[in-house]
Amino acid sequence: MNIAFILLTAAALSSGCNREEQLPDGPTIEKSYVDDWQEGYMDIHQISTGRGNVAWLILPDGTTMLVDMGDLGKDNYSQEIMEPKPSGSKSPAQWVAQYIKHFSAPLENGTKIDYAFMTHFHGDHIGGFDETAISSPGLAYKLHGITHLAQLVDIDKIVDRGWPDYNYPTAEQVSSSNGGLGNYRSFMSLRSESGKPNEKFVVGSDTQFPLKHDAASYPEFSVRNVAGNLDVWTGSGTGTRHMSLSTTDENEFSCAIRISYGDFSWYTGGDIKSELTEDAVAKACGPTDVVVCNHHAYKDAMHSSFISQMQAKAYVVPVWDYYHPESEPLKLMLSDLYPGDRMVFAAGLVENNRIRLGENGEKIKPAGHIMVRVYEGGKTWQVFVLNDTSTDYNIIYKTDILQSK
Repeated sequence: MNIAFILLTAAALSSGCNREEQLPDGPTIEKSYVDDWQEGYMDIHQISTGRGNVAWLILPDGTTMLVDMGDLGKDNYSQEIMEPKPSGSKSPAQWVAQYIKHFSAPLENGTKIDYAFMTHFHGDHIGGFDETAISSPGLAYKLHGITHLAQLVDIDKIVDRGWPDYNYPTAEQVSSSNGGLGNYRSFMSLRSESGKPNEKFVVGSDTQFPLKHDAASYPEFSVRNVAGNLDVWTGSGTGTRHMSLSTTDENEFSCAIRISYGDFSWYTGGDIKSELTEDAVAKACGPTDVVVCNHHAYKDAMHSSFISQMQAKAYVVPVWDYYHPESEPLKLMLSDLYPGDRMVFAAGLVENNRIRLGENGEKIKPAGHIMVRVYEGGKTWQVFVLNDTSTDYNIIYKTDILQSK
């Protein structure tokens, strides 16, 4: 047997992780796949499309939740961005629907999404309205991002920061955040007229996203609404306080949640980026196992005060731009701001950015769909990176089973 192959295999096994790839001058390692979700597990999928943010969750009783459904639309960016994943032959919504169908096999309700949570109104989080938007007979709106996914997958409740008036801080400012917002509002109005529930995000609440199928069996599960529209949960009861920021930046009005399951916790906050808001959010949340990076880990977010208080074991960067992540936030995530090991995962990556980031770029785990599996009771969890270049979603990397905080 090839001695080099034996040594490479031994090194991979001793690392405690499993990365499956073609080894130089060696045989192809047999593919492996994530076991099906089962009752009591919580699966969190940060899906890599190369065209915006989207996460899909299966909660412990089979309740499902979507966080954002971005679509950048036509690629007219001056700097390098990601290639569409797995290809440009379908829209992001079509690929996401296919992904959901694949992993929904064990669910009684099939591909139905119980909750869709839109963090804010930028196109890479809800879709836009350009020549790539699809007209559909009988619809007063076009299909793009979340409006397209809703034609492919049944979505029950949608929660966003503006329903029903979309006038905070002003109607003009909300409209200017996304040229496709009128399209989105038409979609939301027609949903409401047809009897589908839409709701405004309520900061401080822990009852807006309850488990729908067997909540009584999981009293240790909750979704806390942490921030939105410049209000931040105080960390006590349902109290909130308002951030005194003078801003017209839609990113700053992003909504954030923290999911707790036993000892495990997960945070996502859209494109929140001011140090003031990040600090208040981190004080309310406290140490959190997995943190989805604010504002894609651009240099204007992920400040040291946020990172040092959240103390994540794993960071997940939603990627489409060349600058996801940037060097300073990545350096802080990997620094000694708090004790213990930590990992950085990227849901997609522009490989030239990994090169630009140098030594720290090499510390980012292999890019792909990032799946966090929390095991029954929330005491342990594991991260899998799934292939985002095909639709069999084989594992290309996995961590050991980790202890929750």
